[in-house]
Amino acid sequence: MTIYKSQGGTYEKVVVNLKKGTTRSELYVACSRSIKASGLYLIGDFVPPKPPEHNDSVTMMFKTMRSERMIKFSLEFTEESQGERFSVIFHNVQSLNKNILDVKSDKTFLSASMISLVETWTKPSDSLEIEGFKIVHRRDCNDIRKPFGQITYLKNHL
Repeated sequence: MTIYKSQGGTYEKVVVNLKKGTTRSELYVACSRSIKASGLYLIGDFVPPKPPEHNDSVTMMFKTMRSERMIKFSLEFTEESQGERFSVIFHNVQSLNKNILDVKSDKTFLSASMISLVETWTKPSDSLEIEGFKIVHRRDCNDIRKPFGQITYLKNHL
């Protein structure tokens, strides 16, 4: 499998061929596919990729962000927020059947106006109701469970 085809997936065992010319981003994608470090196998001699150029746009943006502090970190939990607002939670659930009880008991999920979950791995026969929510969109796997699927819930009163 190529690095590009593996993007977005995770695997128990990953073999990375450290050939010349592998870019920094390709190396990141290839090595980050393994679930555990013990499942990552490197073939060949590791030669660190060249550092980014001085005028690299990403490097320059990081410098700007550090000096100007353009981003202010702020965290507010929806269940603690005051006033009326419409909030959306988007989450890659990686198997809703395995994680439905976590979603159903999480106060942050339950306080959202809309819950959108992807990689549900669900089939049309699966029962996926969440009390207080209605399903407004659902896309399931056809035959076998795989990293696919999407479901969107909306609070009943909306």
